Amino acid sequence: MKLTPEQVESFHRDGCLVVDGYLDDHEIDHIRACYMETVEHLSRENILENVQSGEDRDDQYQVYQIRTAHLRHPIFRMIINDSRLLDMVECLLGPDLRLIHYQGIYKPPHTGGEVGWHQDNYYFNVAGDRTVSVWLALDDATVENGCMWYLPGRHRERLEHTQLWDTSEKKGFYFALRDLDESGAMPAEVGKGGFAIHHCLMPHRSLKNRTGQPRRGLAMHFMDAKMPDPDMLKILPDGATPLLRGRANGLGAS
Repeated sequence: MKLTPEQVESFHRDGCLVVDGYLDDHEIDHIRACYMETVEHLSRENILENVQSGEDRDDQYQVYQIRTAHLRHPIFRMIINDSRLLDMVECLLGPDLRLIHYQGIYKPPHTGGEVGWHQDNYYFNVAGDRTVSVWLALDDATVENGCMWYLPGRHRERLEHTQLWDTSEKKGFYFALRDLDESGAMPAEVGKGGFAIHHCLMPHRSLKNRTGQPRRGLAMHFMDAKMPDPDMLKILPDGATPLLRGRANGLGAS
């Protein structure tokens, strides 16, 4: 599933891109079933994490994470090894691809909360900003159910973030951009089975899920495998950041 030259040009100009038509309805139904099976399993084990600042009991603060999704269910591992996906990412990063982070982000009906403006590479710190984030919609992502918002063209500099809480007590989206000029912000509405793709310095956020249906997505973050290992990889479990295509930097890809 290679991107067209026009799509690649648009991505580099705007820092973001929406691509439809990756999964058909049968594939979506199967992945949704595996996704909810995983959410329910993590909930039973009391390890389903709310990555927002609020608590589970707080209305409109529930944003749940399937962390290192490919280590939780085989279906998620199959997705990141799908040649259709990797062909597309290769158009943006080159032939050497490594997974740096992989998460399911689940916003329940009515109570799914906001995630504030941030840049992914403020967390990752990959040299040269050589990472791309690919968000796969398992439901139609709309303004009403909390789709992402982008600031097209604002991906050319790293911005200073504010730390929201002590990470020794809670992980999640603990950095945010404060006092950001939001003029020009655009919703990344994407149909189920499609992608919202963004550069690692693209400021993005998502708002509340105000509908009676869940908003489910898979956020897959890829880096140029030739880049040095960022420090964040030291805290991840074995197998969390596999080489997916080409060659690695030789410094210990797992």
